[in-house]
Amino acid sequence: MARPDPVTGLATEGALLTITLDWSPLPWATVVDHYRVYAIEGGDREAARTLRGLPDRLLVAKTVYPRWHHRVRSAAGETWSFLVVVVDAAGTWSRPSAVVVGRSTTSISHSGDPLAEVGDFDGRTLEFRFAPNKYPSIPTSYPNAIIEVVHSADAAARWPYLLPGPGDAWAGRRAYSLDWIVELAEPPRKPALAVWLVDTTRLAGRLDVAVNGAVVQQLTLIIGGTQGSRQGDANLPGSPLIPSYYEVDLPAGGFTSGANTIRFTLAEGGWAAWDAIGLYELS
Repeated sequence: MARPDPVTGLATEGALLTITLDWSPLPWATVVDHYRVYAIEGGDREAARTLRGLPDRLLVAKTVYPRWHHRVRSAAGETWSFLVVVVDAAGTWSRPSAVVVGRSTTSISHSGDPLAEVGDFDGRTLEFRFAPNKYPSIPTSYPNAIIEVVHSADAAARWPYLLPGPGDAWAGRRAYSLDWIVELAEPPRKPALAVWLVDTTRLAGRLDVAVNGAVVQQLTLIIGGTQGSRQGDANLPGSPLIPSYYEVDLPAGGFTSGANTIRFTLAEGGWAAWDAIGLYELS
């Protein structure tokens, strides 16, 4: 039986902790059972040679879609090589595709000069207050839906692991706000903000960011796994949590010397579970 044609059009796009791999789907004349995605860290000739051997240990996915989101571990950025093999309905394999190289982007938590950070950028929410599953304590502890945290080394211990939203009946269906008060010796020239979330709900949502009373960003939250209210570690095998990452520039003119208030308001959707938050000066 003839082999299916190999995959063509393989391309990568890097993002924070993710490399997205796309390719051209085969024509309908080929009944595709699945695509096999192989990957190895590195982008040199040796990595490509190893990859072309198709060792089972480098098989990272079987998918029916012509796309794969490859998760990486280092926020500093990683380089990976990929190839794809087609398996048709009869179980016949195509020849391997060409090898392509992709790199994830570098987080500002690595490239920027930290001015203030809360939590560890590690896919866990366990260092935050009430984590991993005491969410009913949040509305009783903050009955006015306003949370205030003055920045210090132990800020995470006073920062609730969830920020409720208007989609959360258990929290009164209100848009909660968290005020993060950060003392700065002088205004940053190129401020940037990192907001990492361990999980969100299937309601998705919108997180508004205000600096000293002026809204400077509106972050559109993804549809999450809706389990981060009960589980706090997205790194566990088979974890149902769906982390998301938001890193944005902020206007320099919004900050002053002295105390600055960065307000996070979950204006739409359901809760967001924090991983880490950081304010940085970019070079």
